[in-house]
Amino acid sequence: MRIPNIYRSLDSKKGLIILATLWLMVQVVLLSHFGIVTEFEAPKYINEANRLLSTGHYSTGNFLFYSVQILLITFSKITGTFPWLVVFVQMIANAISLVLFYKLCLAITKNHLQSFIVSLLLTVMFYYQSYNVHLFTESLYFSFGIIYSYVLFSIKKLSIKNSLLLATCLSVLYFTRPTGVFFIPSTILYLIFAFYRRQALLLILIFSVLGIASLYLLLNFALGSGGEFDFLLPYLDERVICGVPTISVPHNITVPTHKNSVEGLGYVITHHTHLFLSLATRRLIAFWGVIRPYHSFSHNVFVGLYFYATYVLILIRFKKLVQNFLPQTIFFLCNILLVMITVILSCDEWHNRFILALLPFLLLMAYSTLVAKSKPDNQYV
Repeated sequence: MRIPNIYRSLDSKKGLIILATLWLMVQVVLLSHFGIVTEFEAPKYINEANRLLSTGHYSTGNFLFYSVQILLITFSKITGTFPWLVVFVQMIANAISLVLFYKLCLAITKNHLQSFIVSLLLTVMFYYQSYNVHLFTESLYFSFGIIYSYVLFSIKKLSIKNSLLLATCLSVLYFTRPTGVFFIPSTILYLIFAFYRRQALLLILIFSVLGIASLYLLLNFALGSGGEFDFLLPYLDERVICGVPTISVPHNITVPTHKNSVEGLGYVITHHTHLFLSLATRRLIAFWGVIRPYHSFSHNVFVGLYFYATYVLILIRFKKLVQNFLPQTIFFLCNILLVMITVILSCDEWHNRFILALLPFLLLMAYSTLVAKSKPDNQYV
């Protein structure tokens, strides 16, 4: 089939102009439909910003891991620009991430049309974009994940300067949402397979020991930092979706150690294995299934077709993906696996926020399978 001239003449500049126009239209629709959302989860961060202004500290240590959002809200209150400044910053970060996402796609094959189409899919994913007008942590976290991936894949040499750059970016991710910690092992694996593949086995063994010890300490610190988090609660009333009990009479489960700890979780898994496996299966289905019984038929059809088509593209040519883009694929898969394990151990989110954070990675993987050829793997950028 002959490609129309408008598509054959599409270049990077034209593609970005069209994307920017569509992006702006989506943001206008979001603001018109939702306004600026300061309800639901937002009061947690707004209240902490108020507390920070009045007392100089957070109410509990767990809010340290949401500092980027809280400090942004605090600054907007100090300057009298609340809540518009917060939304403006979120939208700017989202716009930058979209440009870099387009560049990531373009770097794979230099095909402007294909890169435009994949970037368009991310732009029109209404539920992904909707967090730009919510004063939650998701918008910045989603955007920072793409921006960080671009920075990481752009590195051609692992120098001290680049290492410091990555460490700074990782710190920002970690203090935007605690799941930013997952980018640390993902980054280590990427760097090993991108720059030290001959020593990969030895380095993986070394970093596995160090990584498990570090992850244990970081998780225990995050879990035990206070606040409303209760790791045992999703097991007591069998929560598949966070905040939604599935039984009316809770189980009588006691943990002979601090429940919000790795040891506490380990006790539940080893002493209530049947319950854990049952919940793990249901949570896994909810996570990858994306469809929710409480959403409308049109909503479920849209997200179902969108995600299932992406899964199929990845699975049918996964071998080519690994052959051509091994370091990047390992980076994506490590992040995906860690988020999935977190869901299995706790619960999935009502509006698919956990898998939405992985959406850019899933789209990049699906796109890479379409253009992958039988040749050694390349850098994305």
